[in-house]
Amino acid sequence: MLKRLLGTTALLTLSIAHGIAARSQEQNAPNAQEVPQSPSKPQEGPAPNIPRPVGQLMNIRLEFTITDSRATATPTSKTVTMVLSDRANGRIRTQGEVRTQDGRRLPITLNLDAQPEITRDNRVKVNVTLEYKPQAGESESEERTTTSIGEAMTVILNDGKALVVSQSADPHSDRKVKIEMKATFLK
Repeated sequence: MLKRLLGTTALLTLSIAHGIAARSQEQNAPNAQEVPQSPSKPQEGPAPNIPRPVGQLMNIRLEFTITDSRATATPTSKTVTMVLSDRANGRIRTQGEVRTQDGRRLPITLNLDAQPEITRDNRVKVNVTLEYKPQAGESESEERTTTSIGEAMTVILNDGKALVVSQSADPHSDRKVKIEMKATFLK
């Protein structure tokens, strides 16, 4: 009887050991119904917050010179200056009106938005938006108002060097408008 008891105990022990081993393999093996996520599949849901790169601790003076010329008149120039830090936005709004000799009011506008960014090679990349509606010239007809100019551009400037970034022509007259920009690092 003792032999039988020992044989049954041994058989039972082997069965338990085999069952434990089988369960362990099942838990470690991937489930056939589960599909592993491929690393190339983009995650769904909100995008992770990626911090915006911090600008350098330096100010940049931006100068915009607008030269308005007609064939019969002396060219007029206006210079707009703003000082901005690296990667900061700047905005200037200038609006008014001019009365004509017959009492009409004509709007005049000079709006400028800019955002400079210092590049790795110490130049300045500038995003610029400009709206310019100057006073009508004496040679322009009474019925017409002035031509409005709207421009948006991104340019690369060298420190302290002026660059002509735009030359526009009035579609109805001989008027020409030239825009020159200069960026200077302020230390």
